[in-house]
Amino acid sequence: MYTSERKWTDTTMTETTGAHMDRGAPGAASGAWLKGALLGIASALRPDRGPTVVREWIDSVRLLDPEPVGFRSLFLLGMSWDGRPPPSKFGETLTAFSGAGWETTPHVTDQDGESWATARREEFEVKVYEGSRSGLVTLTGWTPVVYPELLLAQPPFTRSTAGGVLCYDCHGWGICLTCEGRPYERRYKRCWCIANNAGPGRCVECAGRGLLSPENVPWWRPQHVLRGADMECATPEAEHDSTLSALAEVAQRACACGEFRCSWRNVLDEEGDRLLSRFVGACQGCDVQRAHTFTLARP
Repeated sequence: MYTSERKWTDTTMTETTGAHMDRGAPGAASGAWLKGALLGIASALRPDRGPTVVREWIDSVRLLDPEPVGFRSLFLLGMSWDGRPPPSKFGETLTAFSGAGWETTPHVTDQDGESWATARREEFEVKVYEGSRSGLVTLTGWTPVVYPELLLAQPPFTRSTAGGVLCYDCHGWGICLTCEGRPYERRYKRCWCIANNAGPGRCVECAGRGLLSPENVPWWRPQHVLRGADMECATPEAEHDSTLSALAEVAQRACACGEFRCSWRNVLDEEGDRLLSRFVGACQGCDVQRAHTFTLARP
């Protein structure tokens, strides 16, 4: 099995440790293009107050060996508007993506006041989200996976793009990595690896989905219970001047398991004479519910 000579890790990209996005890094051009495209669209929507790049990071892709064989670049941008409550900018945001040549697909949701959509252009993808009553619009974009030395297909998802926790047996691929889905025995057409009872190459731990749930396999990874995990009961924290400022803080925090990846949702509430910006999401490392509430300064 191939082992990369260069160590790519799931981490945050910073200006001081920009080894993952230097000019010689594979995929640096695609990451720079995506970041520029997102900033261009968002800046046109908010010419008076530009967007905020909340976080930049990479997801690695593995096979059997512990060393990653590829990676993708990800960017989280936030935009907010003045006003309580502000008018929805969701439709305007999708129109801006369509005008820039992206294919947009709105998603139906049961959450009142929240909106989701997907924007795609070739192998680039962006998740567009608008919070409830807060005027917060976030753009989470990612590049295709780049392989420095191998020619491999695109994985079904990486940790940041999965709707759950990646299977640690197949690393999200959904197939047995010992036989890579190929039956070894010609007579019976069966794989003689651990996946043989599930059919040739199918991962037995995740049943071919590439995802695991700690509730279904509690022995696999322990649940980490955090205080204030319930959105309605989270104790208000430090005051911020805007929901975007609060997002910039919460996006830097890690779960008790050490994972920072979390698809944050947001709602603006009033409690007495206070404005509360609430964030809630599921950790993409251990699947525990995370929640934070921040007090906002009154306009």
